[in-house]
Amino acid sequence: MAKRRCCANSGSNGAAATTSAFASSPSRAIRRHTCRACSTRPAPEPGKSRIGIPQSNTSTAWTGGQYSVARVLFGAYLCVHFLHLAPWAAEVYSNRGALPDAADSPFALLFPNILAWFDPPWFVTGVALVAAAASVLLAVGRFDRVAAILIWYVLACQFGRNPLTLNPSLPFVGLLLIVHAMLPAAPYGSLGARGRPDPGGGWRLPAPLFVAVWIVMAIGYTYSGCTKLISPSWLDGTAMAHVLENPLARPTMLRAWLLDLPDWMLKVATWTGLGLELAFAPLALFRRTRPWIWLLLLGMHVDLLILIDFADLSLGMVMLHVFTFDPSWLPARGGEKDQVYYDGHCGLCHRTVRFVLAEDPAGAVFVFSPLQSEAFERSVPEDERARLPDSIVVRTADGRLLTQSVAIAHMLDRLGGMWRIAAHLMRIVPRPVRDVIYRGIAAVRRKVFATPDGVCPMLPPEIRERFVM
Repeated sequence: MAKRRCCANSGSNGAAATTSAFASSPSRAIRRHTCRACSTRPAPEPGKSRIGIPQSNTSTAWTGGQYSVARVLFGAYLCVHFLHLAPWAAEVYSNRGALPDAADSPFALLFPNILAWFDPPWFVTGVALVAAAASVLLAVGRFDRVAAILIWYVLACQFGRNPLTLNPSLPFVGLLLIVHAMLPAAPYGSLGARGRPDPGGGWRLPAPLFVAVWIVMAIGYTYSGCTKLISPSWLDGTAMAHVLENPLARPTMLRAWLLDLPDWMLKVATWTGLGLELAFAPLALFRRTRPWIWLLLLGMHVDLLILIDFADLSLGMVMLHVFTFDPSWLPARGGEKDQVYYDGHCGLCHRTVRFVLAEDPAGAVFVFSPLQSEAFERSVPEDERARLPDSIVVRTADGRLLTQSVAIAHMLDRLGGMWRIAAHLMRIVPRPVRDVIYRGIAAVRRKVFATPDGVCPMLPPEIRERFVM
């Protein structure tokens, strides 16, 4: 039987659709959704995906949803940073603090620094709070590019006012803010993208900006390693022991265990860290070694977060690693497309479908049908339909029917990139626990999310062809 594409969205709220009732389970009645005339669409032009996205080297594998995850983490980190700083801002940056005269800072007048001209305690505290508010805008994706410039300016003013506050991650944080301000607006997952017909909006992270951040990071790491070569403690291997004996070291069992290790093991750890920094730029040049050196240095910063009570330094570098993650290291799983069935009368299910559409922009992984469609009736026998929940059901290419948390984890895994990592983290949780959480959300979804006007989300024509009715 020929597949029919959903064209109910071409009018207002699916006005072209007609429905008839049939019972698929004792607990619910499902209305069959059919469409009027369905056109046959031509094959995509060479060099373009099924939805017309140019396939070129000008963009990266980042999708809008993945970038929004990074942006939320970055905004949250900056917000916490400024909120923690606010109570101490007067002591650090004001005319009654540690450096009362701004002229004593060699960097205060290198650019128009408002804190060099006006720095009473109440004002410098207010500046920190304004930056915290801007960080919230950055996190939610509303006026986020303006917010990024404002945050960058505040960080620059604070450093210029008191350069003793510099930590090695600050230049990289500033770089990420500038790069964000240069990116296309409204990736999926931002408030600026809310409600648009095309969930993905054609958003792409430009490859030149991504490469530029990688170049700066690689040079920075290797330069840091070179500067350590003139430090006696790094050369003789005692730097790790000094770090563990520092007053900032967290008094944990792990620290005590590490201090009890033989000296030669601590020296090996010191020289390993030094070697990784020195080798970062050379190894970053090669595709096969790039993800491994990225992962090893990320692990080093996570170790420092655990061992040292100075999270601001390591968290800034972790943010750099988040933004330099390459989703192509974990590409979408190939093979035949899976069929995603969803409850057309569920607002949360519609949002799930829009999420997958945005994160699978080429339409290479999934096709969609409402539970209220003939496609669902044709593909799934009546006795199986009676046992399925009225939410998300995935039919894999090999015929398996996945439901609840298993279906969600499978979808994330097939999307690749950060979503595959999320799928693996989900699977660490025992399935009964995951399913209880899933059912709890499903039980309240109709109260939280409004019922859609039609069974198909409002989408542009080039995406509607991914729906089979």
